[in-house]
Amino acid sequence: MQRLDFFVTAALALALAPPAAQGQQAGAFGSANPAPETIVVTATREPTQAQALPAEVDIIDVDAARNAGIITLAETLRAAPGLDLVINGGAGQPASIFAGGANSNHTLVLYDGLRINDPASPAGAFDAGEDTNADLARIEVVQGPMSAIYGSDAIGGVVNLIPRHGGPGPFNARLDLGAGSFGVLSGAVGIDGALARFRYALTGEVFGADGFDLIPKRMSTYTGEKDGAAMATTTGVFDFAASDALSVDLLWRQRRAQADYDGDALTGNRVEDNTLKISRNDLSLGRFGVTWSIAEGLSLRATYGGMRQQRVSRDFGVDTDIYDGARRFGDATLSWRSGEAFSVVAGATDEREEVNIAEGFGIAPPFVFTQAHETNAGAFVTAQGRFDRLTLTAAVRSDHYEAFGAHATWRLGASYALFDNLRIYSAYGTAFRAPTLYERFSASGNPNLDPERSSSWEAGADAHFSLFAQARGLELGALYRHSDIGDLIGFSSTPPFAYINVGRAKIQTAELRAAVRPLAWLRARAAYVYTDAANAITGAPLLRRPKDYWTAELEAAEGPLRADLSWREVGDRQDVLYDSAGVFTGVGTAPRYGLLRLSLGYALSERAQIYIAGENLAGKTYEPANGYAGQPLSVTLGVRLLSNVAG
Repeated sequence: MQRLDFFVTAALALALAPPAAQGQQAGAFGSANPAPETIVVTATREPTQAQALPAEVDIIDVDAARNAGIITLAETLRAAPGLDLVINGGAGQPASIFAGGANSNHTLVLYDGLRINDPASPAGAFDAGEDTNADLARIEVVQGPMSAIYGSDAIGGVVNLIPRHGGPGPFNARLDLGAGSFGVLSGAVGIDGALARFRYALTGEVFGADGFDLIPKRMSTYTGEKDGAAMATTTGVFDFAASDALSVDLLWRQRRAQADYDGDALTGNRVEDNTLKISRNDLSLGRFGVTWSIAEGLSLRATYGGMRQQRVSRDFGVDTDIYDGARRFGDATLSWRSGEAFSVVAGATDEREEVNIAEGFGIAPPFVFTQAHETNAGAFVTAQGRFDRLTLTAAVRSDHYEAFGAHATWRLGASYALFDNLRIYSAYGTAFRAPTLYERFSASGNPNLDPERSSSWEAGADAHFSLFAQARGLELGALYRHSDIGDLIGFSSTPPFAYINVGRAKIQTAELRAAVRPLAWLRARAAYVYTDAANAITGAPLLRRPKDYWTAELEAAEGPLRADLSWREVGDRQDVLYDSAGVFTGVGTAPRYGLLRLSLGYALSERAQIYIAGENLAGKTYEPANGYAGQPLSVTLGVRLLSNVAG
């Protein structure tokens, strides 16, 4: 009741506040070919025009996504066609990111540049299923090898979650409320502003769902028992300009989550268990930074911070598995820019990771314990130069780990504008993934593991044309990438029954994208991604990598009305399979599926919008991961209230 009273009070305050100067953007929330003036920071660590970069860059507008009724991080990331999100069920369930056909632990996820991949999970991957998106302003996705800039894990690419910062005026407010099928309730409250030299942004968000049975109806173990989830997040971002040359900033974020799930940890079969849950899946992070503008074009930035991930599994009311990992870091970055023609960024970082893991493997109180820590240091240099129509980028980095010494990576790229509306680009780079502390020091660990290593090259082109009296009436894009990954780490099912460097992979991906705007208020987009990801030794396809992936979207925004109709088709892929009794049967082909989504929005005023969104409108029965039921047909209703007070 107290939470309801809070929401009602906030809604009344927003409704009575002065109208906002500008309503939220109603256009596409994913940009395949960013406009020339779009500035990104992830690809080079330096603000750069997106279309000058020799890389595949996707920019996701989070406000536009929320206008379309998308409130979870996993669903928001689907706007980047090259990212394949595999969710083990519905909202709040674990979600893996497969970037460019690479493994799910080959995507580095950052929060405003701060590394947040889980240090305590066995593979070290980021779980995208436990977060909502209200604290974010945008998401930048750069695919391809990026270890030369960011170090370990960036074999397939980097996802940078960029939070909201203080906006214009002393006070801006947002309130989002939503309710839908399967007991979904969501809410988010945010305020931000600028007071002289001080900027602030605060966001609180909650999500809860009764859920649906994660056991597919085709299995005899299906009972209809609901598997729910809940998430709550608070975020604060603060900036203070002490002088024209010196500024300080502070970032903190805390997310708490829990979810029910089903399965038999002992046999690996899919069975109903109404007491099995992830009772705690919490992520805390913080950072303090200082930026000094030494001279025109020259600045020095130093930061200190860390993150902690805590995950606890429970069964029959008993904690069975506890994964607790932390990462602390300090870094310094020197940036120099000569106008728009040339820039150099050099930096050094020092990190310490530690884990405390207690495992009962889901079947008993913990009886296997792992405690380990490691420090590593890295140094990098990136450079970018623009010469008329040609842009060149280069990066080199060296990382030093206690276990295996120094490891160097590099990347070179070139982008050339053949015409004002047509450019080609190409890049080559190397990357690596350091073995996790779990892979090295758990009961099945191997302290002598080598890092996974990769080399990749890519070539692409994009163009835009005036058509239908629109300046960018037609947009086209194409990309091909080839990657070789060696020393892959896997678990040996024969002696020594431990993690070993055993595999090599060969991955080829090709993407085609097109967007057409026949009218100022109407836009259609489509993308096709072909992936050939295979074991380079046996030729067997890698799991959960569909060869064919299609997306299509039709967007309309006229006056106060907005509509978004989208189709996503995931092709055949190899996966672990379960029969009608829920028994694991080995590896085989999982069938393709297609999903239809529709959202309708109406702006009651510049400061109030309502929407209705329908998922899986065709009522398709599907399994995003074999043995896990996909989201059934569902409907969500929501309202967004916005306000600002002019300075």
